[in-house]
Amino acid sequence: EENRARRRRAEAALASTTQELERSTRYSADASHQLKSPVTVFRLGLEALLAREDFKPEVYEQLSALLHQTHRLTGVIDDLLLLSRMDAGHLQIASAPVNLSQLVDEWLDDLSALPDSPEVKIEKEFAANLFVTGEKRYTSLIVQNLLENARKYNCPGGRIRVSAHRNATSVVLTIGNTGRTIPSGENIFERFHHRSTPSPASGHGMGLNLARELARLHGGDLLLVRSENDWTEFEVRFLAADGVNAVA
Repeated sequence: EENRARRRRAEAALASTTQELERSTRYSADASHQLKSPVTVFRLGLEALLAREDFKPEVYEQLSALLHQTHRLTGVIDDLLLLSRMDAGHLQIASAPVNLSQLVDEWLDDLSALPDSPEVKIEKEFAANLFVTGEKRYTSLIVQNLLENARKYNCPGGRIRVSAHRNATSVVLTIGNTGRTIPSGENIFERFHHRSTPSPASGHGMGLNLARELARLHGGDLLLVRSENDWTEFEVRFLAADGVNAVA
């Protein structure tokens, strides 16, 4: 009888926790949807103002800065919506061969063109056509978050090193960067986590969590493999695309 009572209490606690998680997921999704429309209106208004030709140069600079922040806010909202879909179990991966090498090259080009990008040296070491199994937009988002993280927490004159290799079943992408090391035991993959060492580069704390969850949904994983002597390195494993690229 006592065991049954304990089991009922445990089941009730589990049901309560599940309901709370579902409420939190719905709230996050609803709030994100409600934010998206006014932010879109604001962005379109800024773009219309930037298209005019009767402002002083400093006004265009201010408008451009506002537009940049609006794009960042849109990215945060999109991330929240995506996390809500994953939490609810509604995200389905439409797997197909994805050229990982091409995605990495495209994002490296985009990052180097950003006006606030620090002067860093890019080192690349991977074959031209490494294919992985996944959905392109989500595979791209994993790569984007890791490279933006490497840029954001880097230092002027530093380095970003990107390498990839294939084994029998997986393609392993490694991204390392100079910069402050991550203290041992810090939960950097926790959602909304902010690093214990203050940095002006701190973001919204969702990028690494989102990248890891997406990697796992693709049958892979994301790990922090080392952070010491001002060098930090992440490793993400993807399933290799069968029949597209040969085993090295």
